[in-house]
Amino acid sequence: MTAIPIRVGIIGCGMVAEEYATTLAASSLVRLTACADADPARADAFGGRHRIPVTDPGSVLDPAIIDLAVILTPPHTHHALLLEAIAAHVPAVWSEKPLALTPGAAAQVVAEAEAAGILLGAAPDTTLGPAFVTAQEAVRSGRIGTVLSATATLLSTGPERGHPSPEPFYAAGAGPLGDMGPYYLAALDELLGPLQVHAAMAHTRAPRTIRSGPAAGKRFTAQAPTHIGALLTTADGVPTTLTASFDAAATRTPRIEIQGTRGALVLPDPNFHTGEVLFAEYGTFVWEPLTPAASAPQVAGRGMGVINLATALMAGTAPACAGARAARVAAISDDILRAAPRPDRGLLTGPRRLTASTTTTTTKESTR
Repeated sequence: MTAIPIRVGIIGCGMVAEEYATTLAASSLVRLTACADADPARADAFGGRHRIPVTDPGSVLDPAIIDLAVILTPPHTHHALLLEAIAAHVPAVWSEKPLALTPGAAAQVVAEAEAAGILLGAAPDTTLGPAFVTAQEAVRSGRIGTVLSATATLLSTGPERGHPSPEPFYAAGAGPLGDMGPYYLAALDELLGPLQVHAAMAHTRAPRTIRSGPAAGKRFTAQAPTHIGALLTTADGVPTTLTASFDAAATRTPRIEIQGTRGALVLPDPNFHTGEVLFAEYGTFVWEPLTPAASAPQVAGRGMGVINLATALMAGTAPACAGARAARVAAISDDILRAAPRPDRGLLTGPRRLTASTTTTTTKESTR
């Protein structure tokens, strides 16, 4: 059994690491014993702010100094760092989203960790927050009756409105589906079960203009779809729609809405751990906030998943935000992109059915 406190090393000392460090510092279960970044100055500044010993990236993945590695580096580096941590036999590894840029690579990470006996966890951990736990209890207790349909909607003006360097959010594999989609898909996966993709449409508004910071006014080209609509179903046949867009001017559409035979549920933004969960009894059209579930945590923030992973490491159990879930989400996202017609193939005249559990699919399509 691993001793308490669990020694945690952070790799990647950027913006999201600040939130992780704050959450982890408040827990008596873990202790931040190392941090590293490709930029030594950034690592020194981060380590100084949070009183964490600084080491170089080549030395941090060492079971002699850490029990749990937290990888918060840019997405394209996750796959290699995860495999490196597994090969080094760090007992537990946590990754920010995504595990890898392709479903095949994500599945490889899961398989390698399982073969090596390494506990693997991955973002998002917002499904551990009080808002999601309250919604989950309402669904599972039958508060809304039998689920009939679900809708997930991300309508945003795009990160260029407030981010000084938004280009990476529009790189191939990113866009609204790759960047924010995992929060919505992970929530649907846990609330309603495995999802299957039936059809999708995508559009790319390629010219973008940076709206803030020193590069304001600069134009760049989006490499990923900027608006995606997908039709999915659950294993029980519940129709589910997902819209993910960086092309919206404004919206009042709920982030996630679930309709049942006894009532309806509206969830707050799944990118965050907190927020009101609204319930309307069938036919009343009156929305009222649900009382937080008794099992909902009192403290919430990014890093909750790491604490849960540390608990699993100590107890010898499976983590709540397992790497396998992240791999499923990666496969669903890939299925959605594959289902959307490509510009060189024209528009589909019928649905393209794909299985989210695999990246090898058989399709029937026609062009016009």
